[in-house]
Amino acid sequence: MRRFSEWFISRKENLTLVTALLLSVALLISNENPPLRVLRVWSLEGFGLILERVSFLTQWKALRQENQLLRVKSAELLVENSALREAAAENLRLRQLLGLKYAVTWDLVAAKVIGREARGAVNSIILAVGKRDSVDKNMVVVTADGLVGKLISVAQNYSTCQLMTDRNFRISAMVQRSRATGIVRWWSGSQLQMVDVVKRADVKAGDLVVTSGVSPIFPGGLPLGHVSEVDRESQDMFTRVLVAPAVDFSLLEEVFVIRKRSTLTDLN
Repeated sequence: MRRFSEWFISRKENLTLVTALLLSVALLISNENPPLRVLRVWSLEGFGLILERVSFLTQWKALRQENQLLRVKSAELLVENSALREAAAENLRLRQLLGLKYAVTWDLVAAKVIGREARGAVNSIILAVGKRDSVDKNMVVVTADGLVGKLISVAQNYSTCQLMTDRNFRISAMVQRSRATGIVRWWSGSQLQMVDVVKRADVKAGDLVVTSGVSPIFPGGLPLGHVSEVDRESQDMFTRVLVAPAVDFSLLEEVFVIRKRSTLTDLN
């Protein structure tokens, strides 16, 4: 009781002011005097306007918080959807690779591309397979589309694959349709060239070029690319044949290393 008295005394002036205001408002509301009625209407308009603004600010704050939560959720969904799309794309690529695996009688090991090296015309990729996976130097690297290259360096857990677009890459090849032979090498950019093709050889744009099978490293029948241009106007005895690679080397993410030599079933 004593504490209440002390609290009341310390706030006596404030309580008196609040009481007076409440009594004034009560008298204003209950009084039907015309001037006071007009004043009451104006007061109601002003008070209602203030309440409306306060309500708007409260709703705006709530909407702002809700909008922020929606933005966070949208970002989370974007990341989640991106991960799902990437998983779906990877699943499709692996299914294509597995399709290749069942099309051949060779022992293949899947390898993920973890790095690239491109210095001028020198082109190679780093694979996450090595001696622990029973792979070795000169083993052939392929995808579902065709030949990628060969292993030129093998460590315990990683290996380096020389791509067909490397300046020093050479491979014996032939046109699948006519069996015309030649040597495929890098020409420019991602374009390949088939050299040593005699002028009388039956070669047309669109022909599929495959490995000839006479190499001690590369099996026969692996797709190398399609003929994009045939030039027989040169003065020498050979035809210039340009080849568009079957593999898109800029999109390599997973490949297969051929571990066991056997008979390869034609991929087409």
